[in-house]
Amino acid sequence: MNNIIDLQETSPDHWRAKYQGSKVSIEELLNTLTHEELYDFTVRIIKNNPDLTNAVFLEFSERIENKSGNKYVSIIRGELAGIEFDDNDYYSEEDICIDALDEWIEKAEQYLKEKKPHEAVLIAQAYIEEFASWLRENANDDFTDCISEDYQARPFEILKKAAAAPQVNVKDLYDYCMSELSKKKYAGLHMADCFNDLLMPLSMEVNPEAFIKLQQSLLEKAEDKSSYGAEKILNRIIDFYRKRHDPKTAWKYVEENIQIESFRRMVIEKRIKQKKFPEAKKLIHDYTGKKENKYRSDFWDDYLLQIARGEKDVPAIQSISYSFIKDSFREKYYRIYKSAFGANEWPERFENILQHYEAQKSLWDDPAADLLAAEGMAERLMEYIGKKLSLEKMEKYHSFFAGAFPEKTLALFRKAVDHYAENNTGRTYYKHIVDVFGTMKKIPGGASVVADMKARYLITYKNRRAMGEILNRS
Repeated sequence: MNNIIDLQETSPDHWRAKYQGSKVSIEELLNTLTHEELYDFTVRIIKNNPDLTNAVFLEFSERIENKSGNKYVSIIRGELAGIEFDDNDYYSEEDICIDALDEWIEKAEQYLKEKKPHEAVLIAQAYIEEFASWLRENANDDFTDCISEDYQARPFEILKKAAAAPQVNVKDLYDYCMSELSKKKYAGLHMADCFNDLLMPLSMEVNPEAFIKLQQSLLEKAEDKSSYGAEKILNRIIDFYRKRHDPKTAWKYVEENIQIESFRRMVIEKRIKQKKFPEAKKLIHDYTGKKENKYRSDFWDDYLLQIARGEKDVPAIQSISYSFIKDSFREKYYRIYKSAFGANEWPERFENILQHYEAQKSLWDDPAADLLAAEGMAERLMEYIGKKLSLEKMEKYHSFFAGAFPEKTLALFRKAVDHYAENNTGRTYYKHIVDVFGTMKKIPGGASVVADMKARYLITYKNRRAMGEILNRS
C-alpha cells in the first residue's frame, strides 16, 4: 500500500487505486554508464547535430589550444559551410539572420566582459576572414543581397572595444588590419570601409602618417571625386585631423572638396556666418545651376533667404519666403514673409494669400485654416470651419475660438458629432465619440450639451448595443 497515492470507492466494495510508479531519472541512468560509453555516445550525438556541435564549441572554445594559426577559423568556416536558405528567405521583408555568427559575436562580447580580450580578438578575426571568403564564394547567389551589412561591421566593433584593453597590443592589431586590407577578397565589401575606420584610431598610436597616405592613395584611385565613396574617405581624413586637434588642416580638406554636397553646405554656412554673402551666393548658384542638380532641396533656398535677410534685400526676402508658403502653410516662413511688408500693404497681401489657400484642394492639410489660426482671427476661423465642417477640423482648430465663442463652438461640435455618429459604426468610432464628449465638457456649457446628446443617441441608436454600452460607461 505504500505506493498508493489515491484510493476511491467507485461502487459498493469496488475501489479504484492510483499507484506511484517507479521513475528512473536521467542522472541515475548516466551513473550506470562507464566513462567510455558516455564519451562514445556524446561524440556520436554531437557529430550528427551541427547545432549541438556549435554549442559545445561556444561553451568550451577557450580550452582549445592555438597549435597553428587561429583556432576559430575552422570552426566558423564549418558553420558558414552549413548555412542553408530556403525560398522564404528571399521574399522576407526582414534581413536574413545568420544565427551562428550572432552566437559567436555574443561569445566575443562575453569574453570582453570577462576581461579576456585575446579570445574576443581571435573570434572577430576568424569571423572577418571567413565571412569575407564565404561572401565571395556565394557572390552570385541572390540571398547574399538579403544579408545586412551589419554582419560585416559587427566583428570590427569587437576589435575596436578590444583595442582599448591594456592586454591587447595595438600595433599587432594595426599590422593585422593593414595586412588583411591588402587582400583582394575585401574589395567592394563593406568590410574594406570597416578596416579603414578601425585603422584610424589604431594609427593614432602606431603610425599616423601611414594612415593619411593610405587614405590619400584611396582618394586618388576614386574615379568620381564627388561620389559617396570619395566622401567617406575624405570624412575619415577630416575626422583624423580633428581628433589630432588640427582643425585648420581638417577645414582645408572641406574647402578643397566642395564637389561633395555636404562639404559645400558647410562652407556656405560658414560664409553666411562670416557675412560673406556674395561668396555664399556664388557657391549656391554654382551648384544649383547645374543641370544634374535641378531638383534641389529646400535648404538651398533657405540659405538664399538667410543671405537676403542679411543683406536686407526686401524683394528677395518676399520672393524666396513666398516660395516656401505658396503650396502649404509653414509658419516660420510665413512670419518672415509678413515681416517684409509694411503695415499699410500687408492687409491686402494677407487677403490675397487667404484666397489663394481657399482655392486649394488638399486631402492632408488646410492652409487657409492654419493661416487664420496663426493670425489669431478666431471669428473668421470659426466661420471658415463652419463652412467646411468635419469632426477632424473641429478637433484640430476649436481651441483657437472656443474661449471667445463657447456656445457657437459647441453648436458646431454637436453638428459635426451628429454627422459622424450617423455615418460610422463600430466600437472604435463610439470610443472616439466619447473622447470628443470629453473635449466638449471642457468648454463652458459643454456638460449639459453632452448629456443631451448622449440621451438622444441612446434613443436614436437603440439598436446599436455596443454604442449604448460604451456611452453608458462614459
